[in-house]
Amino acid sequence: MMPIYFPFTWADVSTIQAITAVFPKIAIYQPSVCRVPSLLHPFEQDGSLEIRVPVAEDSKKLEMIVADYQNWARLHQGSDLALLKTRQSASPFIDHLSSQIQSDILHYQDSPTDQEYDPVFNARLFLEIAAAYDAQQSEFNCDLEKIQHIEKRFMAALGDHAEMEEPVHLGNLPLFQDDPGDFMLAERLQAWSILFLQDQQLRMTGDLLVTSCLSVVEWIRDEISMEQVLEINCIPVQKTIDDSTRFWQESIMAYLSQLQTTPWPSAIQTYEPPSSNYAWENAVSVKGFIIPNQTPLAFFQKLAAGPNSPPSVDISSPEQALHTIVVYINNIQ
Repeated sequence: MMPIYFPFTWADVSTIQAITAVFPKIAIYQPSVCRVPSLLHPFEQDGSLEIRVPVAEDSKKLEMIVADYQNWARLHQGSDLALLKTRQSASPFIDHLSSQIQSDILHYQDSPTDQEYDPVFNARLFLEIAAAYDAQQSEFNCDLEKIQHIEKRFMAALGDHAEMEEPVHLGNLPLFQDDPGDFMLAERLQAWSILFLQDQQLRMTGDLLVTSCLSVVEWIRDEISMEQVLEINCIPVQKTIDDSTRFWQESIMAYLSQLQTTPWPSAIQTYEPPSSNYAWENAVSVKGFIIPNQTPLAFFQKLAAGPNSPPSVDISSPEQALHTIVVYINNIQ
């Protein structure tokens, strides 16, 4: 059993460190061999991360399309949506901003129309664009944290140590962090499931799922019956893994593995979490959930289902897992 990070193909350093504080090693899927984030390589080299690319075909084509999209996005990021809304009654294609759209339409008329719809390629393309969005939002949130830190120091220098009930606004920009996982969550889950189902070995069919996004858990809970089976309030994030940490990691894995392969309702005793009586400077909280009587493979097939969903690969051996386990890890630094 190995935890698999989902439904994302990008994660920042703090997220990986938080997850590997609970589990000794995690796996992360990638849509392309050409665009694996460089920040993942150190974790792969030290053995705490396994990078998996189920589909390597057309990676160059995928890279080119993503680059074209990003160039288009940079070109149009300054467009004023309010201005466009006020021009709805105007005649189309009357200014230079519409010239590219007009050109695309003309080229589209000359393009071949017999291109076959490829749901796997489209899912990979979506995940690549979503990963770029996640990276950009993470950088943006990091900048906001720096601004908040400067603002707190400024307020302290003025002698006002009271906490503010609402975020301070700089112009029209509120100082709060957005969770990128909230953006197009249903589409993320479907695209990621399609990618996962293309794994020819399906190495993760009996393994647990790990996410750092609360919205993922809430979305699944709204769609599928799920019960909580684990709660740990505080696990320290340490730079070096000692014997005590390894013991807790192994015991957590053993508990979840036994729970996943035991008929439900289970007679397994509630897991005894680590002590949380310490004021750790950097720690994570953990909540585990079970989707009873639904294997991980069936779970992902359900998420990937759609009018154009691709067939999954054949399973050479039956799953040993009886249930799907989802673990939510929250950095409480």
